[in-house]
Amino acid sequence: MATPQRSPDLTLVEAAQPAPARRTAVVLNANAKRVTEKVRREVLRAAPDADVFFTEDLEQAKFAIRRIADQGYHTVVTGGGDGTVANTIDMICSAIDASGGGPRPRIGVLKLGTGNAVADFLGARDYRDDLRDMAHAPSRAVHLLRLEDGRRTTFAGFGWDAFILNNYDRLKTASERFGATRAVFKTVFGYLLAGVGWSVPELVLRRPRWKVRIVNTGGIGFRLDQEGRVIERFAPGAVVYDGWAQMACMGTTPFYGFKFRIMPFADKTPGLFHLRVLDMHPVAAVRHLRDAWRGTMKHPRICDLQLSGCRLEFDHPAPFQVAGDAAGHRTTLSVGIDDQPIECVRFD
Repeated sequence: MATPQRSPDLTLVEAAQPAPARRTAVVLNANAKRVTEKVRREVLRAAPDADVFFTEDLEQAKFAIRRIADQGYHTVVTGGGDGTVANTIDMICSAIDASGGGPRPRIGVLKLGTGNAVADFLGARDYRDDLRDMAHAPSRAVHLLRLEDGRRTTFAGFGWDAFILNNYDRLKTASERFGATRAVFKTVFGYLLAGVGWSVPELVLRRPRWKVRIVNTGGIGFRLDQEGRVIERFAPGAVVYDGWAQMACMGTTPFYGFKFRIMPFADKTPGLFHLRVLDMHPVAAVRHLRDAWRGTMKHPRICDLQLSGCRLEFDHPAPFQVAGDAAGHRTTLSVGIDDQPIECVRFD
């Protein structure tokens, strides 16, 4: 059973009283590679007044989050890879919905993963400093994507990105056998090695490409120019894109990990997400990599859209990723903005 940890020797004890209005809960995966015994002790020292849950599996995480939802914690802190962060946020929202609704807690995100896309967006620093300052830090509203299966996330995509992430995960798993390579694949260099060193040559040879039709299923949508200015408006039900694509990414936060600002207009307009469709030769993408990383890439084969909902239809199955985790293949995908944003603690 997942219970709060309240002492440096990592002994599990029960919280004696229901949570007061401003109590903080910290939920971390005890099996995560970066959540070492030393990190556990540091978390407990940095957040002495918080209830800290180190969960061993998904069932324990669900139990802890149901308890947190029932007791009305003011702030819930998580950390790890972006997939873990997205899953935790989704479980919190789902638990509150299941209990009859009500206000969602503030969400804090510790920089304890590899890519840290959400943590970087929120200005996360050293996890100990963030925990000490969490109670008094300001917050900002962050909208969530809602996928057709009900999952919530801040970013997702298909095509090249899912292909590269699959290769990156394989290389990262293989690197775990050796200390030196393990360290490399937790850095931006490891991601570039998987992307440019392995994936791009394979993409050049295979040239995977999909015919994609995108329908606006939300309210008024927009097409943007390369500076982010509105150049076209779309009514509900309109086809906003019908053509070839090698990659598309969508999100309410701009980063893909390692501060890669692939969706620079993601947080420009509240209630809308950024959908970027690319149909570029892989070599051209590499040539523009520096600008893409900075969020300043300009190319005639990029289509930038702002939407509150859409349906994507592919001519054959496309690889898909959610928050940096592989999510199979799809021939159709529906996505929209969740009905309620979350308040996230920020340090920028």
